[in-house]
Amino acid sequence: MSDKKTMKYVKSCGFVVFKQTENENYYLIIKSSNEDVGFPKGHMEKGETELQTAIRELKEETNVEIKVVDGFRRQIEYKIPKTVDTIKQCVYFLGICTKDEIICQAEEVTEAAFMPYEKALSFLTFTETKDILTSAQEFINKIKQF
Repeated sequence: MSDKKTMKYVKSCGFVVFKQTENENYYLIIKSSNEDVGFPKGHMEKGETELQTAIRELKEETNVEIKVVDGFRRQIEYKIPKTVDTIKQCVYFLGICTKDEIICQAEEVTEAAFMPYEKALSFLTFTETKDILTSAQEFINKIKQF
């Protein structure tokens, strides 16, 4: 049995990206090469901040560009399947899309699309990412300055 002292942590950072069309929020959802459906994210490189990682990974995986929305940072943790001692930490920021020409990074992303909230929610693989999307939707609806 493992305890927290022996656990290894791996950190990824990414974005919940949205754009508004006719007063509806559309969210960028990706299908990764392992068939999981979620948000663009990736591992931190030495010397990067969480935000720098998230911006780099978004651009690499989807070609999408954003303006960062201040005040939104959510983190989830989960045990990596098929490991005994590794916890994945995922940090998500919120970004409003400024360039939506999607070009998927073939090695990592098999599909990507903007979807309305309810449809995006139904496609997401994990409860934790559904919670992140719900939190983003509530945050956007509360500040309404876009």
